[in-house]
Amino acid sequence: MKTKINLILSALTILLLSSCEDIVQLEGVKADQLLVVEAMINNQAGEQVVKLTKSQNYFENAAPIHVQNASVQVQDNLGNTYSFKDVKNNGYYVWTPQNTTQRMGVVGRKYTLKVVTEGETYQAVTELKRVPKIDSLLYQFGEVDQNQQTKDDIKEGYEPQFYARDLKGEGDCYLIKSYKNGKIMGDVGNFQLMYDASFSKGDGADGFLFLSPIRRSIARELFQENDIVKVELFSITEDHFNFWLKAQDQIRNGGLFATPPAYITTNVFNVNKTSSKKAAGWFATVGLSTFETKIEKSKARTGLK
Repeated sequence: MKTKINLILSALTILLLSSCEDIVQLEGVKADQLLVVEAMINNQAGEQVVKLTKSQNYFENAAPIHVQNASVQVQDNLGNTYSFKDVKNNGYYVWTPQNTTQRMGVVGRKYTLKVVTEGETYQAVTELKRVPKIDSLLYQFGEVDQNQQTKDDIKEGYEPQFYARDLKGEGDCYLIKSYKNGKIMGDVGNFQLMYDASFSKGDGADGFLFLSPIRRSIARELFQENDIVKVELFSITEDHFNFWLKAQDQIRNGGLFATPPAYITTNVFNVNKTSSKKAAGWFATVGLSTFETKIEKSKARTGLK
């Protein structure tokens, strides 16, 4: 009898444990697909690109859908029109200059993007802002700090910083990207934003040399001798600055106290205000200033702050 009771208890235990292994599929809320625009037209000679895709549901694990057969044009306030072509049918619409010196972006001009796809017309308007020149890029030898990444247990190396001065007149906004041997440093969205010569509006840093934490922000890793360091300084509008602040909040939103993902404001709108078809992303025109150098022991400085 005791043996029979034990068999029954064992069977019930197995049944209960196996029921705990049932897979529960959580169905997320499905939203309408949006046209997603990724474009950053600069003031340099060469090709310019507008990338078009469709939005995906939050839990969807698939490659983005590229928008094909769209009409894409950019026009400046002087009446110049630039047509973009998706030659490879991959959603990357490219404007190709007629020669090696022709450039689309000019500081001070306003630009209108027009995208026609699936019977809908989308537009965005922005201005190409001024950008200061990067005067120099210096470096000194030191130990790795808590804000820097290390590889292969390297604890010492060269820490670079760039020098540039904010232009006089409040309201200039910037974005910085840095590269090590041709590879961008940091994760997606992990770049430095500045308002005038500081981090945010109201800091009273108009016309100053960029603050030391900003100058040193390009050193996400220590460099070794013969490494190539490159920094890019982009001028952006204040609206674009606010867009990236919100985007960074969403990118870094995670962990135990994460908040539900939120829609980020766009500057791309459907001209038909009654249409249910909306857009996301950002159309930007930027001024670009760059500086690149090779790390050489003989040129290292000391006492950089």
